[in-house]
Amino acid sequence: MRHAERADDLFPNWVQRSTLTSSYRAFDLNMPFVLPSLRRPLLHYGNDTVITEMGSFLAQMVGTGLLTNKTPPEVVYSSPALRCIQTAHSVLKATNQVNEIKIRIEPALFEFTALYPVNKPKFAELHDLLEAGYNIDLSYQPILSINELLSTDEIAETYSRRVQDVYSKICNLCESERTDGDTILAVGHASTVDLAVGAFLQPPRTNLPHEMINNNKKLPYCCTAVIDRRPDGQWWYNVDALSCVTYSNFTSKINHDFITRKRLIT
Repeated sequence: MRHAERADDLFPNWVQRSTLTSSYRAFDLNMPFVLPSLRRPLLHYGNDTVITEMGSFLAQMVGTGLLTNKTPPEVVYSSPALRCIQTAHSVLKATNQVNEIKIRIEPALFEFTALYPVNKPKFAELHDLLEAGYNIDLSYQPILSINELLSTDEIAETYSRRVQDVYSKICNLCESERTDGDTILAVGHASTVDLAVGAFLQPPRTNLPHEMINNNKKLPYCCTAVIDRRPDGQWWYNVDALSCVTYSNFTSKINHDFITRKRLIT
């Protein structure tokens, strides 16, 4: 699942505009009334933005869809980006699982780090997120640490492998060691949704650099790709498993021609 509507997409200078008096004040009703109670400078929101009020509502609609389908998540992974954590939290609110399901923060689900050539994001500390009301799994041991993530110079090929490796490891854990449930929700970014589907195509498909930018219309906010395991052990992209959300000038529907394109891993 891709994260919900991000504040900096709608309001590019929202941090500066909302902190003119040194404390946060929303200047639009689609902005959060208050920011999460995180112990960090306001400027850190510049590269680690929040989601909007409509974004939270959209994520809850996806959660309602999962609940209606009787497939609420039993395990939840999230990119360390705050917008992804907030999206996962909103989904769990709709499925009435906020207090039951802990969110596992997995840095390997973060987007292409080359998109941040100068200022790397300063992610919130897990304990701070927990104190701010997000049900974070402090016992989870991530596949990739944040330090490893941000200290690596990535190209498109290594990014593709990083994301697809984490999906493979999550699925292998599900089959061999997992005792905590079968329905897994992984909240990440547009390109991580794309790579998730690509990982389970036959043959698997990675991403080219130009395919990881300007893809908002192909992989819109809160788009969700459902990948099912068949009885023969093979995985398949179940296009019709979850309804999309549509309203004026927006749909969360994935561009299926784009996401199912074929390319060999080299």
